[in-house]
Formats: sequence, C-alpha cells, structure tokens
Amino acid sequence: MLKTFISAAMLIMALSCQNTPQQHTEDMDSTVATSPDPITQLDVKPLSGFFVKNTVTITDSLTFWVIDNQQTFDSLFGMARTMADNVVAPDFGTSVVIAATMPPTYYGTQLSLDSATLNTNTNNAALHFSAAANAEKGSAAIVPLWLGSIPKTGKTAIRLYSGNDLAKTVTEQE
Repeated sequence: MLKTFISAAMLIMALSCQNTPQQHTEDMDSTVATSPDPITQLDVKPLSGFFVKNTVTITDSLTFWVIDNQQTFDSLFGMARTMADNVVAPDFGTSVVIAATMPPTYYGTQLSLDSATLNTNTNNAALHFSAAANAEKGSAAIVPLWLGSIPKTGKTAIRLYSGNDLAKTVTEQE
C-alpha cells in the first residue's frame, strides 16, 4: 500500500511539473517582437553613357567620389552620346551620384557594385565595389568607371568599400 501511495504521489508530482506552454500576452514587449531588420537594400540607379574626362588624373588604385552638384559632375565626366543612345543625366535635386574609377588599364577592367545597403537606424549607407580584369592585355588603355545615383535623404555617412575594405567615408550634407 505504501508503494502504491508513493507511486501515485510521484505521478501527481510529475504531472503537476509538466511543462505546458502558457500564454502571457500582456507581458510581451510588442516593439521587440515586431522590430524590423534595420539593414535594407539601398535604391541605386546605375548611370551609363559617361566617361572620365582626360583632364582628370587618377592615381589611386580605386578612387571614389560622392557628387552632389552638376558643376562638379560636369568637371569630371563627359557624355558619350551616339545616335542610338539616350543618356539620362542625374537629378541632383533628389539624388547624389556615387562614382568609382581606377587609373587607365590595358586589361579591360570592369568595376561593379556588389552590394548597397542602408541602415535605417543610423541612416548610414554602405556600398561595396569590386574590379575584374581580362587576363590578356588589350591594345588600348581604358579608364574603368562605375556611376550610379542614390536618393538624397540626409544620410549620416556614406561608406565606400573596395571588397570588404573601407576605402572612404563621406558625410552627406543636406
């Protein structure tokens, strides 16, 4: 009888300690539960049909510019128009132009934007670039150029990377 009593007591204790989920919605912090990821894709509009003017000397392996006005843009870049091309100029009223370039090369180097993100908590932008070249030397030198525009939204900082290495930080001014 004592064995039965002990067994029944243990069974009652085990059932009372069973881990059943309980809902306590009034204790949950809803701001933590629904907070979105602060890192989002940055809206980048690539610009084509432009070249670096031959009056501009580029000496760094990867040079970045953040341009916020037409006069500076026109001093650095020319428009490569043909009969079939419709080159769209950037709108400096609503956007800032990001430019990445390198010194002249005979290897057909192409610059590309690998990622562009915006931290919505800090309003900082990060753009990661890479360069790829042909294995064989060409007959003429080119100046690699990547151009694109991003919205002018008072970013605290625009960080420009060569791969994962920070190359330049620019504070945008409204």
